Amino acid sequence: MIETHYGEVTVPADPQRIAAVSYNTVWQLQSLDIQPVASQDYSRWAQEYTDEQNAFIDGLETVGSFGELNYEAVASAEPDLIVGDAYEIDDEAYERLSAIAPTAIYFGDSRGDWQTVVTGLADATGAQEALGRNRDAYEARIADLQQSYAEVISGQQWALITAGDGDAEFAVLFPTGEIGATLSDLGVSIAPGVPEPDEERAAFGYANYSFEYLDQYLGEADIILTPANADGSTWPPLDAVFSNSLFQALPAAQEGDVYEVYAGIRSYSDALEYLDRLEDEALAHVHP
Repeated sequence: MIETHYGEVTVPADPQRIAAVSYNTVWQLQSLDIQPVASQDYSRWAQEYTDEQNAFIDGLETVGSFGELNYEAVASAEPDLIVGDAYEIDDEAYERLSAIAPTAIYFGDSRGDWQTVVTGLADATGAQEALGRNRDAYEARIADLQQSYAEVISGQQWALITAGDGDAEFAVLFPTGEIGATLSDLGVSIAPGVPEPDEERAAFGYANYSFEYLDQYLGEADIILTPANADGSTWPPLDAVFSNSLFQALPAAQEGDVYEVYAGIRSYSDALEYLDRLEDEALAHVHP
């Protein structure tokens, strides 16, 4: 018997056929050395994942795509355990899945709270050893970077942004998002002009703002960090932000302290890889 977002669930002691029904779940299982038999269909986004990730899901049975769960396909996979997160699996979906097999669903405080979800998945699948190993490595890497780049991390003012959802918008990434949560663990100092989220936007991890606020919100940032494509190239929607005259006039842009780093953070393993990229592509190039 384990505790999940939807209450206590009895799960197999050694599940052999696990279906991952939420978008991030299959990658979180990969970080725990758990091989599922079914997952969502990621073919539309294959270019966003590494060769290792694409190899991991190659040949898996598919159970629909994001926002379009196929319950018949889940049943056809004959799982002895179904796992996912409550961002996608609501009460109705949980009831339908539970009629197929024991279902363990987890929910973090925000979109960036993957740690709660991964800890739950480890509990459901018996992967506590892998979880502990990954968590220890992550905490050790955080400590190493804090010691090596103390002046850059805490002495410089940071802003985390990406492209906005609408035209002529940019988005501020909050500490409750996947990148923000990792940078918060690292202890970066956020520039005083950067807005803080209200309760609703905190849960999403970001908020959109018009380009007219670029200088007001980012003008005091020494370092501006954005996500990049998996191959390190600029995410196309960010071109409109980078080419805006207000952005180009920002002190961080003038000093060449705008850094693009691929994120994709869903687990301790992902976060470790992100910290390596952050050091190589940003921290090592900043002059405090």
